[in-house]
Amino acid sequence: MVTIGTWNLENLFRPGEGSGPDSSTEYEKKLESLAETITNLGPDVLAVQEVGDPAALEDLAGKLQRTWRTALADPDGRGIRVGFLSRSAVTKVEEIVDFPEGFSPVQINDKGEIIEQMGRLVLKVRVRKDGAMFDIVSVHLKSKLLSYPGGRFSPRDEGERTRYSV
Repeated sequence: MVTIGTWNLENLFRPGEGSGPDSSTEYEKKLESLAETITNLGPDVLAVQEVGDPAALEDLAGKLQRTWRTALADPDGRGIRVGFLSRSAVTKVEEIVDFPEGFSPVQINDKGEIIEQMGRLVLKVRVRKDGAMFDIVSVHLKSKLLSYPGGRFSPRDEGERTRYSV
């Protein structure tokens, strides 16, 4: 059995960087809290979101019991990344930006133009555990209240809601 989890780490930056904590004490408390929860959950692989500094993810991995491997995508426009913490080796790492086949209903913006790429990178990796290989993806979905043209918080129709939520 493989246990997989996902967690938005909420701006995991080192102190004084990006949206990171103001002090080393605050940073260490955050790492300790994250490490304790990850240890208690016991995932084999954890997809992560909002990693600002790759070194901060390495700091977190160093707080975990046993050896953990990391993989990260390139940063988005805000300077944050998606990635993985894995107890097993991570192979076949692939960044995905283009929409997969079959997503055409959500690839049209409100001007009728076709959108070719997602707004945030997706990271796909292959992990092996107990002789079995599996592929897993980490995505950073929009979690805030959606807003629409003209400052509206309600969509005109289901198509608009789908396009903006993607």
